[in-house]
Amino acid sequence: MSATELPRTPRVSGGGVGLALELLEQIARHPSGASAADIARLVGAPRATVYRTLNALVQDEYLVRRPDFTGFMLGARVIELAAIVDARKISPRQQILARARASLGEAVHLLAFHDTGMSVIDEDPRRPLTDRALLLSDPTRSAAGHLWLAGRPPRSPSATRWRVHADADDLAAITAAVAARGYAEQAGLLSSGTGCLAVPVKGAGDQPLGAVALATTLAGISVAARHLSVLREAASELAGADALG
Repeated sequence: MSATELPRTPRVSGGGVGLALELLEQIARHPSGASAADIARLVGAPRATVYRTLNALVQDEYLVRRPDFTGFMLGARVIELAAIVDARKISPRQQILARARASLGEAVHLLAFHDTGMSVIDEDPRRPLTDRALLLSDPTRSAAGHLWLAGRPPRSPSATRWRVHADADDLAAITAAVAARGYAEQAGLLSSGTGCLAVPVKGAGDQPLGAVALATTLAGISVAARHLSVLREAASELAGADALG
């Protein structure tokens, strides 16, 4: 590698650890390897100091010498660190939900819709669901369940996993409410002290693929509609990120 291939701006952040990190960064920019002379010119540090630091990094397995001894490449310990960081990266879905939770200060859950029922994709870790079993057994008890009922075509109860099935009057009332609001809301049906509202995550043809649901206290549910814009934005982003696919 020639010196002309390297960035021209010296950026030494100090000796010791600062210089070691600078050397690692510059070598990382050149996966085929960088020579000690090139790196010393780039960082603007004395060549003898750079050589000592490079040798120390080799000894500690942060760097390795090229087989032909013409330069240095990243070593096993840096690669292991990169793998750890990569494993901890959060997905687009988690980023979207984290923003919504931080903005609203309320429990926000993501559910996916299937032909036979719902599943919990991402439960708010700070404020878990009050009754997961009931949520997944009776669609009439939750706002997300109401969206499922309103958005799915009529089917035989035996074709679903729901243990409780909505009767014709309940289904008509739920469908009408969702159509009028564009979202679903319930108070005290899943848990006596809480309520929830949910907005659909839509796919092609406006088919509901799932729901972003906000859970709060009964006192809070009366003003929770002010959060709809945040929930709808999250639902739109989740659909775009194919978070339920």
